[in-house]
Order: sequence, then structure tokens, then C-alpha cells
Amino acid sequence: MFKGFDCFKGDDTISLAGSIREAVAKFIAVNYTASRLIIHFYKDIGKKELQPIMQTLHTLGLNIPVIVVTINKTESKELLGFDTADADNLMPYSGTIVKVGWTEYLLFNNTRYESTSKPAQKEYHFPVKIALSCTVDGMLDDMNLVEQLIDQVYQFSRMYWKSTNQQSLPVTIKYPEMVAEIYPHFQHDKLPDFGKENLWFL
Repeated sequence: MFKGFDCFKGDDTISLAGSIREAVAKFIAVNYTASRLIIHFYKDIGKKELQPIMQTLHTLGLNIPVIVVTINKTESKELLGFDTADADNLMPYSGTIVKVGWTEYLLFNNTRYESTSKPAQKEYHFPVKIALSCTVDGMLDDMNLVEQLIDQVYQFSRMYWKSTNQQSLPVTIKYPEMVAEIYPHFQHDKLPDFGKENLWFL
């Protein structure tokens, strides 16, 4: 469910942390607690960028892990996978996950849902590359958690409201990209409050 959004300049991690503080505080007001914070991002987040966020959680009295799900904006072309069990449809089923590194995975996000279905030519055929990182060592050794995190990416890719065409990227990456293209043309540095609560950019 869409709860709102905000946008800031690329190097303004302090404002980003403040926005996360407000969102977490609202979540706790309703749910009383939070077990972890998951951030979807289009690139790796360094310790310097993560520090204001960690400080924000500390201020709220939350000693919870922060998991960063880095979703490669460009569909992976250097790593491909094939379903060798089906000579006619070599593309793996939509939702297939392949581990390609220590905490790196390929997510096949297409329209092949059944053995008889063939993805349309216009659909995205390349898998999306996902990298996971966590502030708590060893937490990502739990494959059940890893599958939950990647499934979340998969489900968010089906929430795109602008088109009926299959999207390979989740709305947590796709929507911010759309806002980032428009935001520099605004006269003011901040979004008005009503602009934070609806999907006007669609």
C-alpha cells in the first residue's frame, strides 16, 4: 500500500535520514515496534551514507538491522540463465532466483508463468541483478529471509500503475526514477505536502 514519498538532492543524506525517521515513527505509532528496516536502492550505499540513517534509528531507540537491497537499474546482460529442461522456452520461469555471488542474485522477472506460456517479444527478457547487505553480520545467511527480500522486489514489480506492460524493476526503483526526472524542473526545493501523498507523477 502506498503511504507517501519525498525527494531530496543526491547528497542530502541528512534530509533522507529525517524522512526515514518520520516514516519509522509513523509505523511504530501504528504497529508499536519494528523488527528491521529494508531500503531498496539503485546503487550501493556506503557507510558514510548509511551513518545518518543508523543515527536516526538510535535516536528513536531502535536497535534494529538495516538491510539494503541494491537493485541494478540496468537489466543484467553479462549474466544470463537458461531453462535447459525446455528446448522451446529457454527462458527460466518468472520469479526464478539464481545465486551468482556471495550476496548477489539474479531475479528473472518476465511473463513466463506456465510451461505453455511464451513471453512476448516486447517484454523484458534480461534478469535483474540484486545485491543484499545488512548491518548485522550473518543475518543474510538465512535463505528464508533472502527469499522473502527478493520476493518483495518481485511483488513490487507488479504494482506499476502507468502501463499494463510487464515491468522488470519494482516500483520502489521505477517511481523514484520518474520523480527524479521531473523534480529538477520544479521552482522550489521541497515538495508541497499534498504532493507527497499521491502518485501525481504517473
